[in-house]
Amino acid sequence: MLNFRNFDLMTFLYQLLALLIAFSFHEFAHALVADRLGDPTPRQQGRLTLDPMAHIDVVGFLLLLFAGFGWAKPVEIDPRNFKNRKWGDILVSIAGPLTNLIIALIAYTVLAFLSMSASFDNQIIANILWAIVGLNIGLAVFNILPIPPLDGYHVVKSLFFRYNVKFFWEFERYSFIVLIILIITGIIGRIMNPLMSLVINGMNVIVMALYSIFF
Repeated sequence: MLNFRNFDLMTFLYQLLALLIAFSFHEFAHALVADRLGDPTPRQQGRLTLDPMAHIDVVGFLLLLFAGFGWAKPVEIDPRNFKNRKWGDILVSIAGPLTNLIIALIAYTVLAFLSMSASFDNQIIANILWAIVGLNIGLAVFNILPIPPLDGYHVVKSLFFRYNVKFFWEFERYSFIVLIILIITGIIGRIMNPLMSLVINGMNVIVMALYSIFF
């Protein structure tokens, strides 16, 4: 998240680079899994690429850059092309956040190992890695929230839609209002912060385990 009171161009560039990486891999993961499960729609729409321009949603991009949470242009899929419609939709939905968490873990591990080296003093690389960690975790956590049109909602809907069709239709009608209220009141931050801390703690455990194995 950018702080305009202490705006720094280099910080902006670090976060911009990290944001492009997070968005591109998130949406590419959705498209790739859908394609592998038999749906040609993402490929036909040019979404099976890591080119950031194919995936950017302007509003979601600016929100993530300036507010710490946001979204990319959704990958359109046709679940009818999946052998198992419910589980195909679930796998496609979780592919994006899971990929962001993997990227964050890789960047965090590299940063941790570099920091343990007495000869490492490149602050630019450290800042870029921190930005990659933070924005990928933020994007993953935001997208697992069960609010339309986020990935978490698609998972919940795929699992429980047939049990209460009316509830889901009504919820989708007012979901944008719900999301705006959560953002304006700061509730969404109070939801996300503990989840992000939990992810970081989990990554610390993994990094320490790797360190004990290799050093």
